Amino acid sequence: MNQTKEYIIVGNGIAGLSAAETIRKNDENGKITVVSEENYLTYYRVKLSHFISKDFKDNELFIHNDQWYKERNIDLILGKTVSKIDTDSNELELSDGMKIKYDTLLLAIGSRPFVPPIKGSEKDGVFALRTIEDLKNAQSYFKNCSSITVLGGGLLGLEAAWAIKELGKDVNIVEFFPHLLPRQLDEGLSKELGRQLEENGLSLYLGAATDEILGNGKVEGVRLQDGREIKTDAILISAGIRPVLDIVKDSDIKFDKGIQVNSFMKTNVNNVYAAGDVAELNGMVIGLWGISGDQGKVAGENMVGGNAEYKMPELNAMLMIGKLSVFSAGNIKNFDKTVEEVDKVKNAHYKLFITNGKVVGGVVMNDMSKVPKVKKMVTNNVDLTKQLQNNMSFDDIIQNI
Repeated sequence: MNQTKEYIIVGNGIAGLSAAETIRKNDENGKITVVSEENYLTYYRVKLSHFISKDFKDNELFIHNDQWYKERNIDLILGKTVSKIDTDSNELELSDGMKIKYDTLLLAIGSRPFVPPIKGSEKDGVFALRTIEDLKNAQSYFKNCSSITVLGGGLLGLEAAWAIKELGKDVNIVEFFPHLLPRQLDEGLSKELGRQLEENGLSLYLGAATDEILGNGKVEGVRLQDGREIKTDAILISAGIRPVLDIVKDSDIKFDKGIQVNSFMKTNVNNVYAAGDVAELNGMVIGLWGISGDQGKVAGENMVGGNAEYKMPELNAMLMIGKLSVFSAGNIKNFDKTVEEVDKVKNAHYKLFITNGKVVGGVVMNDMSKVPKVKKMVTNNVDLTKQLQNNMSFDDIIQNI
């Protein structure tokens, strides 16, 4: 009779959930235990920014309810952290002193918001958004604010800024780079997005670094490094993430930017895996929801003895705020030719980025109907040599792909 295998997953984000689900599909009898620092079931972390402007109940954010876990015999230990990993004896010690054994271990402990070393960042009214508790605290504070400033003009920063605007607040966006969404848009497209955001009432401060958060105990303003001051009642910092590595610092599990893994999501310790925001693969920590879920599935399959390999897809991103939408995929930094088209009737903008005749990147603004074909062209590196020789427009290319 085979002994029941003990699977421990540390972290209850999408990577941990995907792994647990995959393990159960492949091993009906194994014991699965999920340990999470938070007191909540796995929730849609990517929706937190949108929910700033909503009255909500916790379960509206949950991916599955209690019953889902019970039906799959997945045990949850919530509200506890791991204080020590002993890879020699295959044992974890939790924050309350409890010890649990494992046969295979997945570290899916995620990340925490990066808060730059800005003078005054400890003041009341400074927030970063990563958990449901962060969201609730920010919502409560924002009720008494008339002006709120978002530090960071990336995807999450813009989503948060728009949601704050929907609360009826004045919103400033301070972005260190000279244009918004520097990873997803070239300068021209970014300027167009900025223009549309300003038309919708957002105030932009681009190419601007924050020198100090002003106020006597609580936020009253922001001073930029060029000397300008912005009056504001609260700050939301959206400056990226950093993997949570405390758990491995006193272990023999290798880490650098994140916990280092190979394409099978294995660490240097044979029965220990890592996935999601905390995992570093080929020198990169991606920190995207979809990728975290896919990595969790690969880790889960391999934890039950499979041989799944994670292959990095072409990165893509979507921003949808109000009537504005932006889709970006692939490489929009290195190219030798572009195909660009503007549809003034739809207020839409399309751009393909091409290298050696092949599509390496694409952007669609304000017309989601074209996204599937643009995404397919980027993913498949479609060769447009003939179309370019015939000076075909974007619309002609799309219709004939």
